[in-house]
Amino acid sequence: MRWWALAVVLLGLTSPARAEWFEASNAHFVIYGDLPRAKMQQFADRLERFDAALRQGLNLPATPGTPGDRVTIYVVRDQDAVVKLHGKGAGSVAGFYIPRVEGPIAITPRETDGDDQFFNAQLVLFHEYTHHAILSSSSGYYPGWAGEGLAEFFSVARFQPNGDVVMGAANNARAYSILTDLPMSVTDLIATDTRKLDAEANDQKYARGWLLIHYLLLGGKRPGQFDKFMAQVNKGVPAMDAAKAVFGDLRQLNRELDRYREGKLRAVVIASDKLKPLPVSLRALDPGEAAMMPLRIRSTAGVNDEQAKALIAPARAIAARYPEHRWVQRVLAEMEFDAGNLAEADAACDRVLAAEPSNVDALVYKGSIEARRARAAKDETARDHWKAARRWFVKANRADPNYAYPFVLFYSTFAPLGETPNASAVKGLEEAVALVPQADGPRVMLAYEKLRAGDLAAARAALAPVAANPHGGADNPASKLIALIDSGADVDAVRKAAAAAGTPQGDTGS
Repeated sequence: MRWWALAVVLLGLTSPARAEWFEASNAHFVIYGDLPRAKMQQFADRLERFDAALRQGLNLPATPGTPGDRVTIYVVRDQDAVVKLHGKGAGSVAGFYIPRVEGPIAITPRETDGDDQFFNAQLVLFHEYTHHAILSSSSGYYPGWAGEGLAEFFSVARFQPNGDVVMGAANNARAYSILTDLPMSVTDLIATDTRKLDAEANDQKYARGWLLIHYLLLGGKRPGQFDKFMAQVNKGVPAMDAAKAVFGDLRQLNRELDRYREGKLRAVVIASDKLKPLPVSLRALDPGEAAMMPLRIRSTAGVNDEQAKALIAPARAIAARYPEHRWVQRVLAEMEFDAGNLAEADAACDRVLAAEPSNVDALVYKGSIEARRARAAKDETARDHWKAARRWFVKANRADPNYAYPFVLFYSTFAPLGETPNASAVKGLEEAVALVPQADGPRVMLAYEKLRAGDLAAARAALAPVAANPHGGADNPASKLIALIDSGADVDAVRKAAAAAGTPQGDTGS
């Protein structure tokens, strides 16, 4: 999903010969970067203090439910490296977050273009991390403007020498869009999930979203209204109806916002003694990990066929030096699989499993290899490959019952065999959504499953976060299906529309 030339990208990821890679981790995140040890520790400690303040401010659980909730953060050299990893020609991208069922990742730079007090790498990281925290710590969902508004609100956190954290500071990076003579109206802001936005409107979604969040949380005029609005939309009330019911006259709210932006904004100080940051452990990567890490970052951010094939030669060269290194061999298996080299991927998995029979990633790839062979088969052997894939996914689930990916992969084996998913498969898919609520793939699959069962309310609940995804595109099928459900259409009509939209595949390891 990220289409840039490999050689160029690696220029932004590789490091000076003497650079040392570190891993910083706790229950909330795992960070990889080639920062000096002291800077890496400072980077991780500050992120954990931000996490503690964020959880305090939003009343989120102190720790995630499972290790799968941890976000993996890759720190790359600069904004140019981020742009190349992100792809799509998005020159303004300064960081990004991918809520994958395999495990969420974020890419952030050590520094941004023109790094300064208004727009810098810390702001980018905190924006993306806020998305992760609110999506992974809640069973509900946030309309796009609310999610982006909250991310903007918390991204400008300030750290005081005494350990206090200031939230709600002025968002100077968005000042131009906030103070424009033609701000987006509240009515249009609430409707942003349902229409195509040009660049200016998208900027307003962030800026006006920040202002509305700031006003609702700290303005002192509408206490509790944001929580009431969120409660309504998570009960299935359409966002515009919920806004009118909770906020009242939206034109009046719009006038209040225009006055609010001209005044002095208050911030909230979260005292250090109220924060409960978790300790962060730091370790230097071993030589095999350090050698493979730049290739790993490129691979995990997403590659097309050409890029996947270009990774193989350097990855094999590194793996040949570390034939018994389980992580190196597991990463090689993933790269071989992405390049379509199934026999080589299989062999790399076997090397991992010989040393660690319960390695869940290798078990997943063994099953995914069989699934890809099944899709390529032109005879009755396809069924045998699907059955073999299913057995590997069951083994992976037993190795780690709290890993969402095997649940999704197991469920995905039923349709190709012409079978109706059994109760265990459906229960596993529901568990996957609970484990990684931020990932769209399992939600879409669950929504279609609920449509098959005739449960429109459950289908709508599963689709709502997907429809609110700010990166879902102007023609987001989930938005259209929800609109159809809200119109009062019957199950057959929604099923027909869902079929026309295409059968969901989710993350099937293919």
